[in-house]
Amino acid sequence: MGPRPPRRAALPVPVPTAVALPAPTAAPSGASVAAAPAAERIAGTQEGLTTIENDVVRATFSNRGAVLTSLVLRRHFDDQKRPLELVRGLPDPATKPFAVVFPGNAELTKLSTGALYAVERGPGQTVRFRYGDERLSVTKEIRPAAGYLFDAKVTVAGGSEYTLVVATGLRNPTPGERASRYVMPAEAVGTSGNGVQRVAARKLTGEQRWDLPAGGFVGIEDNYFLAAIAPRRPAAARVFPVAQPAPGPDPAAKPDPLVSGGVAAAGTVDARVFFGPKDVEILEKTGLGLEKTVNFGWFGILARPLLWLLKKAYAWSGNFGLAILLVTLLIRILLFPLMHKSYASMKKMQKLAPKMNAIRDRYKKAKTDAAQRAKMNQELMALYQAEGYNPMSGCFPVLLQLPILVAFYNVLSRAVELRHAPFVLWIHDLSAVDKSYLLLILMIVTMYIQQAMTPSTVDPMQKKIFMAMPLLWGFMLKDMPSGLVLYWLFSNVLTILQQMLINRMGRDEPPAGKPARVKMARA
Repeated sequence: MGPRPPRRAALPVPVPTAVALPAPTAAPSGASVAAAPAAERIAGTQEGLTTIENDVVRATFSNRGAVLTSLVLRRHFDDQKRPLELVRGLPDPATKPFAVVFPGNAELTKLSTGALYAVERGPGQTVRFRYGDERLSVTKEIRPAAGYLFDAKVTVAGGSEYTLVVATGLRNPTPGERASRYVMPAEAVGTSGNGVQRVAARKLTGEQRWDLPAGGFVGIEDNYFLAAIAPRRPAAARVFPVAQPAPGPDPAAKPDPLVSGGVAAAGTVDARVFFGPKDVEILEKTGLGLEKTVNFGWFGILARPLLWLLKKAYAWSGNFGLAILLVTLLIRILLFPLMHKSYASMKKMQKLAPKMNAIRDRYKKAKTDAAQRAKMNQELMALYQAEGYNPMSGCFPVLLQLPILVAFYNVLSRAVELRHAPFVLWIHDLSAVDKSYLLLILMIVTMYIQQAMTPSTVDPMQKKIFMAMPLLWGFMLKDMPSGLVLYWLFSNVLTILQQMLINRMGRDEPPAGKPARVKMARA
């Protein structure tokens, strides 16, 4: 089990060092300039918590290190139906959001993250944390902006370059969530000269850093949520692995790797910070380019329209399961002309099979003769041309569905809108695996029905191989989101109905080589 988030009951601890917020001090002219440490000591007298909240988030800060100890998303929930905690619950010395750390200087890092800061409150829920002595001076001013955004201004004097951490890991997924493919491991993400760069925790063996382009950001993400910081001045992205104790009593057990990230600078860091869901519309409204973190893979050009259609269908139906069915129906309607053409092509191939086999039989003894094989292929192509048959026309509609399938999978596994979205009966989460496997069994059955209705000219051995395909698809989809299995099942049902319709339409077509019979009306 992952660490549990802090309890709400522990939040309202008074901070006796709170005073009226004075006017902000002038920032240094350059991000690389560091002022002298404080001449007099500035520190808190008692440890306590300070809360900033609006209608979508509740952020709780501790003046011990002036760090974020809890960030609750009020409109998103965990598996126990509690508001979702975004800050990873980790034991010290793991760095928490807004921590100031000094790479290569453990003494200053321990001082900045362990000191008691004086707390000052101001208008608009602004909070300022200050600490100073002869070695180090740190001021952190944090103000809530719109929605999931915060304005942060951190000034450090003393020491060398520091890193302002935005997150270490992300939220507290349970083993059940991990087992359902519900949560992908958190990884570092940021902009670079080559676009968006991602660093997986398992592949991170040491510190990595790169210069952030103008308007760039760096953060920690999983498939549904994001913590990111976008500095207003030139800075560098820095990500580094975080050691964890072994889970449970077995010291040999390996814990899940974690990655921490933030911006590296000197002097003052003035930035916007985002803690929230990876909802494309929400991310676009920040104006920070954070929508680039929603990675729909190679078929993103199809996934984004699919997500848009799903959201429109959901607005009409009020159920994402019904929205999947409606979008699937629309896709099948759009593909119907191609499916009709594919079916007609397979019927034509079935009729041509005797002629094709006759040509192949004539060259059966010339399997190793390249010239004879080329001549056979020429005769087959001439037959296809004479009969108006395209061998690829039967495969194209099937191949066309594969990108749609992959795009749908990417939408279901990465669109936060579908997280915890129920359908009916036992399907309570379309983004998670259906452990009853009832949808999967129905999908396999419909695939067999579909195969039985499809015209085929394959030999008995190939037919046996094709009969194993539904089981292969079932094995591939058994650990996929139930929404994806629902899409494939309903797509199979619509294909069966399409083939029944095409069969009925084909009854009125005259057999090859025979004129159509015309019924004469009686006088």
